[in-house]
Amino acid sequence: MLLELEIENLALIEKLQLALAPGLNILTGETGAGKSILIDAIGLVLGARGSTDYIRAGAEQARVTALFQLPPLPDLKASLEEAGIELDENSQLLISRELSASGKSTCRINGRLASVSLLRSLGQQLVDIHGQHEHQSLLRPENHITYLDSYGDAELTGLRQAFQDCYHTYRSLQKRLAKLEEEAKETARKLDFYSFQRAEIAAANLQRGEEEELLTQREILKHTERLFQLCGDSYRVLYEDDWGGQSVLDSMGQVVGWLQQAAAIDPRLGPICEGLESISFQVEEIAREIRSYRDNLELNPGSLEEVEERLYVLSELKRKYGKSIEEILDYYNWLQREIEALEQYTVNKQELEEKYAASKKKLADYALKLSRARHKLACQLEREVMRELAYLGMEKTIFSVAISQQEDGEGIELGGKRVAITEEGIDQVEFLLAPNPGEPPKPLARIASGGELSRIMLALKSVLAASDTVPTLIFDEIDAGIGGRTAQAVAERLAALGRTRQVLCVTHLPQIASMADSHYQIKKDVVAGRTYTRVKPLAEDEQVEELARMQGGARVTETTRQHAREMLRLAAKYKEQLGGGF
Repeated sequence: MLLELEIENLALIEKLQLALAPGLNILTGETGAGKSILIDAIGLVLGARGSTDYIRAGAEQARVTALFQLPPLPDLKASLEEAGIELDENSQLLISRELSASGKSTCRINGRLASVSLLRSLGQQLVDIHGQHEHQSLLRPENHITYLDSYGDAELTGLRQAFQDCYHTYRSLQKRLAKLEEEAKETARKLDFYSFQRAEIAAANLQRGEEEELLTQREILKHTERLFQLCGDSYRVLYEDDWGGQSVLDSMGQVVGWLQQAAAIDPRLGPICEGLESISFQVEEIAREIRSYRDNLELNPGSLEEVEERLYVLSELKRKYGKSIEEILDYYNWLQREIEALEQYTVNKQELEEKYAASKKKLADYALKLSRARHKLACQLEREVMRELAYLGMEKTIFSVAISQQEDGEGIELGGKRVAITEEGIDQVEFLLAPNPGEPPKPLARIASGGELSRIMLALKSVLAASDTVPTLIFDEIDAGIGGRTAQAVAERLAALGRTRQVLCVTHLPQIASMADSHYQIKKDVVAGRTYTRVKPLAEDEQVEELARMQGGARVTETTRQHAREMLRLAAKYKEQLGGGF
């Protein structure tokens, strides 16, 4: 609800502070007094386009400040949280906007700088302005589906919620599947590459410690002839007498014989003799091992080539996959895990595709049910709105709800064609109007005047009063071209709407003004050559005078005063019958 409005240097208003009340707030005054300035001021603070023309002559800037008491609306709260705006414990929102002579516009929400687009977004949730073509939710076809759905019962609300839950699941699966498909080529490339690497490493049949053994073997094979010669010479020296003299073993045998003879004379030589005998046995064993080693040496050059080839294979694998065989084998194990994960991709994609297909079918079923429910609901809304329009003096007007679907090759299949689907469903809803008999219905923005739009919105708001969430409604030009019984009907509907909403209405008709819960008079004065617009809340006797003026023009008589009092009495009685209210 709009609690207070403060205006500085805007058009004819130098300084104005206006406290507004719940219920039906009526603004009246002479033509040209500046009633539209108040509506423009509210539009500015809600994000309407600003202009330096609004700035009062001689002033450097104009400022409009509005204080709102916020209703408990989750969407509105979410918008504020997303913008980082905190509320006080009273849930009040202070919005201000300044227009400077340089053309700069500055917006603040609860003291924090904000963009005009944010003001506009919040404003659409706080106030509906009807009469001028700006700020009219009724002129935005994208809002019509919300109006239609809000007219539905709990069953439609449940169906819409079930559809939206399914839609969110469908969109989530769609995004995940699209991501998998985007990754499909990269996944296949990785799988091929990793599989090739794994096969290359596996084919090498690597063994830990193998390289060290090969290096040793290569060194031996490169010097086989030299080893054969050295071992042969060593064997012959130790065991054979091929050098023209005794072998080492023969010489040691002779020495042992000598020592045995000496030990027979002196037993102290016995241990020395035994020790030499033991050494003789060891030398003999060593000689045999040298001979065996020599005899087992291969002088085949092919063996060296094989070792060199194997070492080359290992060096190539180390160049690609690691600094050692251990690192290569560790990389091989990593490849195994990665390949298993990539192969699981195909399984996951298939499962996801199955879930997506099932979700899409379920979504199509919900969308079709929701669309059928809307078509049925649209017929009821048309009848109710046309009944209200007839009551408001537009009995020849045809109001219709057009529901259509847009074809989309990427959409869901329904009835043999693919249609676009959004969070709202498959339907595009637009309200059409035929104000004159014989003419086809056309979009509201193309044919409805300000007064007609206001009465259409009043009819819609009256029909949708129980479900509408916008807390403040402003009607300008609602009395354009009406009078008599129609004016009274409009007044009664505004009064009824004021039981559940804050309503601001600019009017020239006393029938409407008499229904005011709060009545404000707008006057234009000229002081010292300057024009000033002022707004004054009216007490009961002042309200009588204003209603008398609206009936009789400049000349107010006791008769017109009596008529005014009677109108107020009847209005009070009618509002008492309505009951409820803030």
